Amino acid sequence: MDYKKKAEENMVNLVKEAQESKKKIIMSAMVSVLVIVAAVPLFVVAGMFEMQVWARVLLMGIGFAITVMGIAIACVLDREAGAFECPECKERFVPDMKSYVMGPHTITKRKLTCPKCGCTKYCKHVLTR
Repeated sequence: MDYKKKAEENMVNLVKEAQESKKKIIMSAMVSVLVIVAAVPLFVVAGMFEMQVWARVLLMGIGFAITVMGIAIACVLDREAGAFECPECKERFVPDMKSYVMGPHTITKRKLTCPKCGCTKYCKHVLTR
């Protein structure tokens, strides 16, 4: 009887974890869109219209700051959403921020080094740990 109850608890926890990971991924995408909506007009205005140099530099500086902060927030949310699965040993892990940011990637995979087996390959981003 205890096994059945424990299995049900584990399933509920996995579903909750997957839902939380999806929310983080959606928030990451929303932050990315908001950064584009906020920063691109600043760069366009700074480049298209006559203005003093200090005003142009100020607009570009604000646009750059928004872009950097948005990318940082999106990276943190995306890294914390779920885990990455090693294609060799199937170990699931969350990489450190440096490995995450510096690793070449596609939309669903990132080149990381597995902490268990040590191989460096494209690891799939999964929703549960």
